[in-house]
Amino acid sequence: MFHCNGWCFPWTLWAIIGTHVCLRQVRAEPIWAALADEKVTHLCSAPIIMSLLISASSDVQRVLDHTVQFVTASSPLPEKLLADMKTAGFDVTYLYGLTETYGPAVVNDWDESWSALPSKEKARLKSR
Repeated sequence: MFHCNGWCFPWTLWAIIGTHVCLRQVRAEPIWAALADEKVTHLCSAPIIMSLLISASSDVQRVLDHTVQFVTASSPLPEKLLADMKTAGFDVTYLYGLTETYGPAVVNDWDESWSALPSKEKARLKSR
């Protein structure tokens, strides 16, 4: 769980009888394994976890057969990191700041018309 009890996701998952995957340590190998083997659909985390996953060696990274919704809140991320996350099978969504105090009350919802824009502009829009 992360910031304000995982932005309220734990309670929502229990309400819909979802499954939580809890790991003892923050390490790339078990995270990649859980994403691939357990078919994890949503991951709430700090941006540092994106870097951890993307910088993992090729023998640790897994090919995902589904898209993982990666929910984060931070200052704008580098365009390359967002592009690498997309290539690896993640769809990154930003929540508005003050995540220490509440759940996802404000979300930057992606507008499909933005998908055709240059990657630099997409990164700017995604991180606002």
